[in-house]
Amino acid sequence: MHDESVRLLVEYEKAEAHVVSLNFASKEEAKLFKKVAKIDSIEALRAIGRHDEARRVILNTITMALVSDCMHHVYEALQCMEKRKSIVAFNLLRKPLMDNLLYLSWMLGDEDSFFNNFMEGDPALLTQKQLGNRRVAIIADALRQTALSSIFDANFIVDSIFEAKNAQGLYGVMQHAVHLVTAQRIEVRTAPQNFNFVFKSHADNDVYDGVYELLPPLLLYLAHVVLGLFQRIKPMDEGAKSAFQFRTIHGLSLIGDVDEVRGIQELLTGLLQSHLSCGHCDAPLTVTAHNAARILLTDSCRCTSCRRAMGLPFSWLF
Repeated sequence: MHDESVRLLVEYEKAEAHVVSLNFASKEEAKLFKKVAKIDSIEALRAIGRHDEARRVILNTITMALVSDCMHHVYEALQCMEKRKSIVAFNLLRKPLMDNLLYLSWMLGDEDSFFNNFMEGDPALLTQKQLGNRRVAIIADALRQTALSSIFDANFIVDSIFEAKNAQGLYGVMQHAVHLVTAQRIEVRTAPQNFNFVFKSHADNDVYDGVYELLPPLLLYLAHVVLGLFQRIKPMDEGAKSAFQFRTIHGLSLIGDVDEVRGIQELLTGLLQSHLSCGHCDAPLTVTAHNAARILLTDSCRCTSCRRAMGLPFSWLF
């Protein structure tokens, strides 16, 4: 999910898709724009009456910056997880999940509300305290703009990130990772004669339980919010969009129960088996659980007969 989101970010930056272009109506308009732009380019757009373009510049800039910041934190958190620096990882995850994701969701679900509050210039309007009672509505509005509305419930996402009473959620571990002592909420209160996580062994596996259960669906939601926001910056190729949605949604099923994995195998078998065979030994493609993962995540597969790996341009088929 992280890599797919970063790929979108890099492609949009490389293509300068976020840059807003316009044609001046007259030489006088161009002259006025250049004069004001020496001080503030946004005000220059407003000075010549291009309010829609000014708004789009602001929203595009915010989107690119928030997504980049979010993905940097997620990447470093995942790296720390691999190195068993789990407490540092939870510290790093707190900002992208509790802050970036909420603002990105707000932008996707109700762009007008976000823009108006942002442009008020009062940071108090953007605080977690101000948004606390609106989180479920914000996430629900964003979900309706994605292909995940029938898969996730807004309450699940909010409870997983923000609910202190949810013992299986990430709120408690993220708070403990950030603060040595937590006393305000009874649900995450520091144990007597202790500091949060300071005496925890890096070899303990229990801290990973919430990660394996909750982080994949939360990152799937994040990836589709990013997709929706980039689609607004500039519509993407429909085939690429469909491939992104199919691969990410069904990729999540690969870490589900046996029936879910079997369902993905059967789906891919029906789509591909009658059309593909090994380029080395001509054996028909067999979609094992391993091959299902390779096809969805790496555009490749491994022949079950001769054991050779080969490219399979699955995304291109869309």
